[in-house]
Amino acid sequence: MTPADRLEKLFNYDRWANRKVLDALEIHSSFAERGRAIDYLNHIIGTHHHWYYRVTGTELPDTEIWPEFLLADCRALIDANHRRWTALISEGKDELDRPVTYSNSRGEEHTSLLSDILHHLVIHGQHHRAQIAKLLRASNIDPPATDFIFYTRKMD
Repeated sequence: MTPADRLEKLFNYDRWANRKVLDALEIHSSFAERGRAIDYLNHIIGTHHHWYYRVTGTELPDTEIWPEFLLADCRALIDANHRRWTALISEGKDELDRPVTYSNSRGEEHTSLLSDILHHLVIHGQHHRAQIAKLLRASNIDPPATDFIFYTRKMD
């Protein structure tokens, strides 16, 4: 498996896991911390937007890092992010370790390898999905199993 194939697999996993969380939030429509859980999912989506525009050097549309998307729109946004990232990986498979210079949300300039940014996005999403799982558990709701190994068992 090539590095590009591995990254595409990670982004396929990320989409799968985000959809599972979204399904849980749609099913469990009334628990104390639902709004906070939706905020975390929206943040995952918004962060994917921001990093894509940083990496491609295109002008960022008016999207917040902590946006307030309607839950009904999240599936399409998750899928759109997935299409953009997997296309970028596929089209640039020979340049995955190229440096990317960008400004963070505080306006500070940094340079990171594209492959590091791609790994960061998946890890960042898992961090916030774990926070959502904790909120679900606190409301006596079993969260969906979104660990990477569950994805690989299902897809192999």
